[in-house]
Amino acid sequence: LVGLRGTGKSTLGRALAARLGWPLRDSDDELAAAVARPAGAWLAEVGEAAFRAREQAIVLALLADPGPFVLATGGGAITSGPVRAALGASDLLTVWLQAAPAVLMARLLASPILRPPLTGLPTAEEAALLATQRAPLHAAVARLVIDTGAVCVALAVTQIEAAMRSADSPPTQ
Repeated sequence: LVGLRGTGKSTLGRALAARLGWPLRDSDDELAAAVARPAGAWLAEVGEAAFRAREQAIVLALLADPGPFVLATGGGAITSGPVRAALGASDLLTVWLQAAPAVLMARLLASPILRPPLTGLPTAEEAALLATQRAPLHAAVARLVIDTGAVCVALAVTQIEAAMRSADSPPTQ
């Protein structure tokens, strides 16, 4: 699962993992465990460059695991070329989660999770900028796009399951 902060990667990841009976691997949680503090706090402490380097190493290590599992990536993981290459592998179903700016803002403001700013912009402007910058990166790897502001978690899980079944089916002639 890929997408901006607040699109529901962790929430949908938990529900999808439960439905499939697979573990959830959340790269933010894995990073937090590796550095012994919350991912957002560590980002604020070390800066984005160091954070992204560690995040890249963690995501690539997770993707090298044979699985099966559901992976919820951090919002900025997509900015790494090696991560994009790995997420674009033909044996993965990479799902791009999207939501309207107003939905993202409401979720981010309501969340107790520390998400330090990545730019000097106000939150709404930063979200719009990141959405514009990252859209082509997400589009390059996504095989399915879900608007999490328009569908409930259960419906999103059903859509992903259907895409998984379709990907597993032999081609018809």
